[in-house]
This record gives sequence, structure tokens and C-alpha cells, in this order.
Amino acid sequence: MLYFAYGSNLDPEQMTQRCPDHTVVGLGVLHDHRLAFPRHSHGWGGGVASVQLQHSAEVWGIVYQLSESDVAALDRYEGFHTPGDPHNAYEREGVYIDLKRPDDGSFPRRVRALLYVAVPANPTPPSKRYLEGILRGARHHRLPDDYIAALAKTVTVD
Repeated sequence: MLYFAYGSNLDPEQMTQRCPDHTVVGLGVLHDHRLAFPRHSHGWGGGVASVQLQHSAEVWGIVYQLSESDVAALDRYEGFHTPGDPHNAYEREGVYIDLKRPDDGSFPRRVRALLYVAVPANPTPPSKRYLEGILRGARHHRLPDDYIAALAKTVTVD
């Protein structure tokens, strides 16, 4: 299953721990959305990432291929139980992603991928540690320089 990561799961070390069978498909972009931090995480000490609709905005990230066991592990990490469960921290959605830089040498194309969207609860800026993980992954995967620069300007809580 294809999965679009845009937050802390950009960090290659975190993805290897969470989803050991994953493979990188390539760089992708979700159009008409922006990155937001609508949910507080005690574990991270601040807000955690999600996407929100916003005309003409873009969220860049990485498309991964996941095994069934990887998806099950990611569901646990993201706090997803079943669709519409009132205890979900994140909901799963299927979205279309423009695959801009496929890592397998194939042509750029539009793909359908799994995406986790946070259920809002106590919106808070991210912690510096959380944002650093996103930036580490963004740099590792060579997301666009202007997108990384904008991410680096995100206000954090200390």
C-alpha cells in the first residue's frame, strides 16, 4: 500500500523503527493543503502535524510502499483504530499525490496513497524536537529548498 508521509515519518530512522518493511517510492506533493499542528502530543511535548485544506497551498513529503504489517504498526503509532472511532487520534484517508520524483526511474505521475489526518485536540505549535525530526527527514529526502526554509520558520514551543 502507498503511504504519503509529511510529518515526523519523514525521518528515515523513525520510519525504519516503525515500518521496517517500507521502501521509498519517491518525492510527492499534496495540492490545496497546508501543514498544520492541530493536535497536542504529550509524548512530543507540543503539536503534531496534519494537513488542512487551503487553496493553492502545497504539502511536500515522501511516498512509501508499506507492507500490511507496516500499515498495522503505523495505525498503532498514529492512534487509528477504525474509521470514525471517537478514540482515534488520526483518521486514515485516501488521497491523490503528485509523485514528482520517483526513486525507481519511472515517470512522474499521480498516485493514490494512504494519509493520516489528525483529529483536532488542543492545537499547539510543535516542540523544537518534533520540528527537528521533520526537518531532518525533509533534508534527507531532498524536499524543495523553499519548502524546507518555510518549515524551518515554524514557531515552536520550548
